[in-house]
Amino acid sequence: MGAFIIYATILVNGTIGVIEYKQTMFKTDVQCVQFLEQNNAHINGTLKEHLKKREPNSTVLFIGCSERNKITNETDI
Repeated sequence: MGAFIIYATILVNGTIGVIEYKQTMFKTDVQCVQFLEQNNAHINGTLKEHLKKREPNSTVLFIGCSERNKITNETDI
């Protein structure tokens, strides 16, 4: 198993993309989910500010955890 990350799936101009929450990586999915739950407001706020600057017409579809090597089409935030 690889490192786990927090990522967001977004819709931008009819295209679905994935961006990584860059602050940290986790050894297990459980650790990642716990961090995501405990820091939900901060993560959502950071994502919102990032998208407001870079992709103001985007829509967040999903925020979750995954093994880093299973994420494609990523952009770091």
